[in-house]
Amino acid sequence: MSGGARETTGVSDRAGDRETAGAEGRETAGAEGREILVIGASGLVGQLMMERFGQRAAGTYATHDMPGLVQLDITDAEATRRVIDELAPRVIVHTAALTDVNMCERDPAASDRVNVAGTRNVAEAAAEVGARYIFFSTDYVFGDDGPHDVDRLRMPMNVYGAHKAEAEDVVAELDDHVILRACNVYGYQREGKNFAMGIFESLLQGRRVLVAVDQWGSPTLASDLVDVAALLVDSDVRGPVHVAGPDQVTRLEWARRVAEVNGLDVSLLEPVPYSALGASAPRPRRGGLFARRTEEMLDIRFKRLDEGLMAMRAALEEAGVLPRAAPRKSI
Repeated sequence: MSGGARETTGVSDRAGDRETAGAEGRETAGAEGREILVIGASGLVGQLMMERFGQRAAGTYATHDMPGLVQLDITDAEATRRVIDELAPRVIVHTAALTDVNMCERDPAASDRVNVAGTRNVAEAAAEVGARYIFFSTDYVFGDDGPHDVDRLRMPMNVYGAHKAEAEDVVAELDDHVILRACNVYGYQREGKNFAMGIFESLLQGRRVLVAVDQWGSPTLASDLVDVAALLVDSDVRGPVHVAGPDQVTRLEWARRVAEVNGLDVSLLEPVPYSALGASAPRPRRGGLFARRTEEMLDIRFKRLDEGLMAMRAALEEAGVLPRAAPRKSI
C-alpha cells in the first residue's frame, strides 16, 4: 500500500510502476520494428500503455516477467544501449522507477542506481538512436504547499523526490524530451499496490487500515495518464507536463470513497496523523499537481475522483473480482 495508509498488521509502501535490477537482457527477437518502446511495461501504467499502442510498441520488464516483453536491467548501461540500439524506436516512454519511497530513503544508493543512473543510461541510448524521450516523474520533486504548477520551484523533501529531480535534469539535456509528472496514480491492477487498490484489498479481506488525515494529494486515474502519453508520442510538445485529477483530497477521504463506491466497510478505516504511520521518508502534507494547462493544451479533461473510482469499480467487475450485480453506493 502506498504512503498515507498502513494496515494495522503490517507496513507496506509500494506504488506505481517499478523497474529494478534484474538478470541479463534476453533477445529482442519479435520486438524489432516497433516505433515505441515502453521501459517498465509490466507495471500498472506500462501495461495500459502496451494495450493502448498494440503492435506499435515493444516493452521491457526487469523482474516481473510478462509474455511478449523484453528483459532489461536499466542499471546496466551496456545492456540498455544494446536493447535500444537493436529496437531503434522512434519514441521511448520511460515509466520505470524504484518507487518505494521508504526503501529509497533507507537505501539511497539503490535509488540512485535505478532512478538516476538508470535514467541516464536510457537517456544516452535514446540520444544515440535519435528517439523522442517521454520520462515519467512525480510531484515529489516539489516540496509542501501543493498542488504545484509546472513552473514551481522544485524542493524535494525525500531521497526519491531528489533523485527524480536529478533524473529530470538528465532528461532535460535532450533536445526532444517530455517530463511527464503525475501523482497519486491509481486504477485496477491484479496484485496492484497503488493506494486505491491497497485500500480495496485490505477492506475486502476485513482488515483494519490506518489512514492519514493530514496528507493531501491529487488522485490521478492511470488511464488519464496513458491518454496524455499517447497524445504526446505524436506531438511536438517539449518540457514538463503535468497530469493530475482535479480533486484535492486527504488520504482518509480518498480511502473512504474507495470503500463507499465498492460497498466495503468504512468503519475499518482508522484516521491517524501521518506521523503515526511510522514511515521512513518524509512526505509533503499538501502535495499534488495543477494540470489545467495540460487539459487546455491537449483539449482533454481529467476525471474527477468519483468518476475514476467508478471506472476502477467497472474494471474490478470485468475481472470478476466483484460481482456485477453488487449494489453501488453513491459517493
